[in-house]
Amino acid sequence: MDELTRLYTPDDVAQILGIHPKTVERMAAREELPGIRVGRYWRFDSAELSRWISAKSQDGIDRPGAGTVACEVPAAPAGPISIQRGGQ
Repeated sequence: MDELTRLYTPDDVAQILGIHPKTVERMAAREELPGIRVGRYWRFDSAELSRWISAKSQDGIDRPGAGTVACEVPAAPAGPISIQRGGQ
């Protein structure tokens, strides 16, 4: 990442892909979805996610009977995102 890009949360990615946020985290932990750990939190680079979606759209999903993913990653909002810890 040469320049700052938008980092998505598991909730953001789940909404884009239409799956549960825990599924997003499990896929990232198994390295089936490109993500990075920031402490105990998962974050997903918008450009990497877009490339992953494009590759899966061309190759199909790696599970029997599943269709292809056809969606666009929304444009990143202006400004950085903040990571807040619970209880503080």
